[in-house]
Amino acid sequence: MSSFLIDIATIKKLGFVNKNVDDPIISVTLRRVQDTVIKPILSTTFYNRLIEGVYNDDLNADEINLLNTYITPCIVAAVDYRIINALTYETRSKTVGTARDEHINPVTIEEKHIREEDLKRDFEVYRKELIGYLCDNSELFPEYENYSTDDGGIAPDKGRTRTRVRFR
Repeated sequence: MSSFLIDIATIKKLGFVNKNVDDPIISVTLRRVQDTVIKPILSTTFYNRLIEGVYNDDLNADEINLLNTYITPCIVAAVDYRIINALTYETRSKTVGTARDEHINPVTIEEKHIREEDLKRDFEVYRKELIGYLCDNSELFPEYENYSTDDGGIAPDKGRTRTRVRFR
């Protein structure tokens, strides 16, 4: 069963990720975005329903609209935001270092942070739109309201759990 709500070609088409970025890097980022961003917004129950629906090609019209209009832009923006570090840094057996390419000049850390902040703002807009649509139209999606937290399932966050905890 496919475990992605959208494919890598869609990310390359709609996002800022260059066509020459290796698919495995995008795939890992997409997996992490779906697991850490989309699943908590939807709930485990509704997320699993959509994954099944994409795989079985049996999404209803409301689910298709939700996926195309709200979830896809949120995923693309989140991947754009999250992939920057994967493309900037390489993890090797002995250290982490910056990646280099003969066809592009690397940005400074300050420039990288400016880019990240721009992409984060975009992502937050799409995230809020997705949550707002779900809250306003919850009757269209029974799995969104009738979720299960049994066996470690996640309840939908409904926009209330964006708390950052940092340890210094």
